[in-house]
This record gives sequence, structure tokens and C-alpha cells, in this order.
Amino acid sequence: MAENLTPTSTTVSRGRAIAMLVLIILLSEAGTFEITMVYPAMPDMAAGFKTLHIAWAASIVSLTGATVLPLVGKVADNWGKKRAILCLGAVFVVGSVICALASSFAVLLVGRAMQGCLVGIVSLSYSLVRDIMPREFVPIALGTVVTGIGMAALAGPFLAGWLIDQYGFEGIFWFLALYGIVLLPVYALAIPESSVRANRPVDYIGTVLLGPGTGVLLLGITQGSSWGWTAGSTLTLLILGVAMLVGFTLWERVCSAPLISLDVLLGRRFGPTVLAVVCVSYMMNAHALISPTMLRTPAGIPGISYGAGLSATELAVWTFPLGVVAMILGPLGGFLSTRIGARNVLVASGTLFLLVMFLASRLFTVQWQIGLVSLAGGCAVGFLHSSNANLVQDALPVSQSAMGNSVAGMTAMLSGAVATAITGVVMSDHVLTVDPTTRAVVYADSALTHAYGYAALVGVIGVAVALVMKHGRAPSQGGLDEPGDDLIRPQDDLRLSPTEAAG
Repeated sequence: MAENLTPTSTTVSRGRAIAMLVLIILLSEAGTFEITMVYPAMPDMAAGFKTLHIAWAASIVSLTGATVLPLVGKVADNWGKKRAILCLGAVFVVGSVICALASSFAVLLVGRAMQGCLVGIVSLSYSLVRDIMPREFVPIALGTVVTGIGMAALAGPFLAGWLIDQYGFEGIFWFLALYGIVLLPVYALAIPESSVRANRPVDYIGTVLLGPGTGVLLLGITQGSSWGWTAGSTLTLLILGVAMLVGFTLWERVCSAPLISLDVLLGRRFGPTVLAVVCVSYMMNAHALISPTMLRTPAGIPGISYGAGLSATELAVWTFPLGVVAMILGPLGGFLSTRIGARNVLVASGTLFLLVMFLASRLFTVQWQIGLVSLAGGCAVGFLHSSNANLVQDALPVSQSAMGNSVAGMTAMLSGAVATAITGVVMSDHVLTVDPTTRAVVYADSALTHAYGYAALVGVIGVAVALVMKHGRAPSQGGLDEPGDDLIRPQDDLRLSPTEAAG
């Protein structure tokens, strides 16, 4: 099939363009809701399914997303972005229904894995906007998509709180199912298909080895403490997981169309950036898992010094400064990257996250103290996302931009899966008691302090890498210029003198 890499010229009215953009944002928010709405419900799900391994309800979403993201991207290039989004949306709806009706933890994980297929919708939405919107409207539209998704991250915990308090954690999944059922038909009718096609081969072997290999390895790590580290089942999983990941690395070296370009991943600019961001992100994901447990545990339980007894709605009220500040500090972090370099913004993010790890490990249970932690966390999150975006772009020439961004997205999802899984393991090793009737778990203080401590150690590695790496010290330029690169960017004109501009 011949490639068509040029978006169709469109003359849609501004009103229709805005209506299409609203629909694209609304459906894209499902990918944010399935994360921000589920985290507050994890203590309820842990009690409902009587499991110490509830962290897998978060990890499996990231693992699935990392596995299918490059596959979905290539399928979308071949068949059309709108078709790919609609297919993912249908899988998401079915997964949401399975989660709502789940009678066991294993069934819940199946549904969550199906929901995870939609995690990559944001990157597809960016591409679809670029392809179908009028050219002059694209920059505004892309910025609006980011803002809209940020609003979902802010509103999600409040909506989740109300649903959990009124209908239990099942209410979240029924809401997500209905959300998709209502939006998908409207989306199918109102959004045109992109005309851009690129007949690119799909690395099925790499797809099968990477995500599942990471999942098998994590399963062995998370079960090792309960099964025994020398048990045959544990060793089998660990050896199989390592073998699959080694096999993935070897395959990517010889594959003609690799899932991940190892030359890009191990590049002197891109490699350190990914390592530093992954380590700093570990702290963010760990805090997102630990905080609801710490604050929703009933107050006054003998043997522990934490527990605020918050409802899900109260949890959202106490922690909302994180979402608000992250939305504000994101653009500020982008601006600072153009002035002092994105590396310094990433160092600031890592330092703030280390402060969050320290403060949260004090097991605060007073609202103003939690607000202070959330405020610092919001600054860290905003700086992390903005510095990461700029560091990645400035590490890649235009010829490797698509591949590099795909790799960055995959590593972010995999790091989130690893962080939540390992944090769950640390906490499960420090259980104080289990309610014999409800099977609700009460963790010892050491479960939280150790989890925050390990996250801080990983974060220190990230900050250290950021401090020594050379990439990102200069002001961000919006992309890497290579010798012979004659690409002229709009911002280049701003650096011309009046005489040069006139010439």
C-alpha cells in the first residue's frame, strides 16, 4: 500500500472544529479517568477482594498500555487513527463492565488489562488533531487537549469520591462503562477519519516479549515473599521474565522494524534522560499508591500512628492542591526550560519529590499538613512533565522523533507499573493485622515509611543522573538540530535580527 503522509486540507468552520475538539478531549479523558478515579478506590478494592496485592490493579494498566502502545500506533498508521481509537474504546467499555461485575481479583485484573488498552489514546488524539484540524487551528487545539486532560486529572478524584461513597468501588467502573457507551457512537459519527497512512510493519515478536516479560518478572518479585524466594514457582517466573527481556533485547538488535530502536534508547542524550525521568517518576507513582491507604485508614487504630479515616470524597478535598498546582506549574516549567534548561527543571522536580517523600514519611494526618505535601507534590509533577517533554524533544533529531516519543511513552508506562508493583510488595511485607470479618488490611507504620524510603532512594539516583548528564543544560529549543538539518522552526525567526529578518 502506498504511503500518504500528508494530512488532507480541510476547510471546516471554526464552530465545527471546536465541537470536534470537545469530543476528542472528552473521549481522551477516559484514559486519565481510569487512573485518577481508581487510585482512591484501591483500599476498598483490597478489602473487597481480600488481597494484599491490590497494587496490581494499577500496575497491569500500565503494563498493558506499554505493550499495546507501539502496536496501536502502527495499526493506526496503517488503518486509520479514528478506527484505532474506536476499537480501543470498545475494548475499554467491555473491560469496565468486567471490572464492575468482577467476582474475584483475577477477573478484576482481566478487566483492568482491557481498560489499559486505552492508555495510549492521548498520543493518538494528538496525531488525529494534527491530521483533521485546519492547520492554523492545530497549535491551539493541541494546547487545549493538554488542558482538558489536566482538568480530568483534577476532577477525577472528586467524581470518584462521590461514586465510591455512594455506590462502592463498582460505581467507578459502571461510570466508565457508561461514559464510553455514550461517547463512542457520537465520536464515530462526528469525527472524520485521518487520511494519513503509512504502511509500516509491526514487530509482533517484540510486543510479545516486552510487556509480558516485564509482567512475568514483576509477578515473580511480588509473589517471592509469600511463595519463598527459592520456591520453584518463584524461580521459574524470575528466570522466564529475565529470559524474555533478554530475548527482547537481542531481537530488537536484528529486527528490521524494531518495536524500540536501541540506538535511540541508548543514545548519549536520550538514554540518561529516560533513566533520570524514570527514577524521579518512581516517587510520583509510589506516592499516588501510598497516600490513599495512609489517609483512608480509620483513625485511632492501636499500633499505628497514621490514619485520618477519610471518605473518598474527603480524600479528594484534602489532596486537590496537587492537581491544581500541577496544571499551573506545567506551563511554567516549560517556560523555565527555555530559560535555564530542562535539566535544571527536572532537578527541581526530583528535589521537590524527595521533600514529598520525607514529609509524607512523617505520616501526617492533619489537613494543612497534607495540603502542604500536596502543594509540593503538585509543583514536582508539573515540573516533571514539562521538563520530560522538553528533554525528550531536544534529544531527538526530526528523523527519530516518532520513534523516540514512542520509546519515552513506553518507558513511562513501564516505570509506573514497576513502581506500583514494588511499592505494593514493600507494603505487603509489613502487615500489622487483617480484620477477620472484612479482611481489611491494616499496615504497620513501617509499611509506609519503608515504601517512601525505598522510593526516595530510587529518586536520589534519578536526581544524581540529572545532575551529571550534559544534555538539557542549555535552554530548550523544541528539537535537536543536527548538522545538515535545514528544518526551519517558527521560533527560529524570533532569534533573527530585524536586518536578517528583512533579508
